[in-house]
Amino acid sequence: MSEQEKTYNVNMLSLVREGLTALSDAQAEKRSLQNPVSETHFLGNWIITALKEKRFDIILAGDLNLWLQESRTLGAKADFKQRFEKIERVYTQICELEYKNLTQFVLEDILTELDNEGWLIETETNVTPKFKLSSSGENSLVICAEVYDRAFSDTDGVLESPLSVFIRHGDQAFIDKMFSHGYLVFGSTNRSIVKRHNRYILRPFNHAKKLAILPTLAD
Repeated sequence: MSEQEKTYNVNMLSLVREGLTALSDAQAEKRSLQNPVSETHFLGNWIITALKEKRFDIILAGDLNLWLQESRTLGAKADFKQRFEKIERVYTQICELEYKNLTQFVLEDILTELDNEGWLIETETNVTPKFKLSSSGENSLVICAEVYDRAFSDTDGVLESPLSVFIRHGDQAFIDKMFSHGYLVFGSTNRSIVKRHNRYILRPFNHAKKLAILPTLAD
């Protein structure tokens, strides 16, 4: 795990808090109106200034540039205030759990919860490009058995390396379930090798050099 990965969460939390504080101060001073269009316009300009002045760690440059593009293409629909507030709620909780790492025992309990909710769970088969999961259309979750065993420590069962999880239909429900237990879920740019399933990543200590997929529980 790189030093950048270890600092991303606290840097992201600092960024959105500074943005929201700047907006609040501007509204108090009547420099910005309290409506979604004005708020998004203000934060869009704030993002431009933050990039120009290099206010934040370079690890956040990708997020700032993405938001800059969204500001230009989406306009008021970018809704930065609501997004910043949601990130703040999520990352405040995660930063308070800085030393909490996922264990195999906890993940197995979560999978049992999903199984009891009617999910189809497969963690005992090695996943190859030829792998096919027979289902009746219910929510399903697949983890390669070999990768599953290798990702966790043999001594204390903690997550030591990123773990790929393949989900069908219940994507947001899985993200919300993990967050309710204090864990983040990250997207993956790698193609899923499980047909009709999307690929997600669980990472040690919730550390990554990218923003997690935000849970609806933070709405």
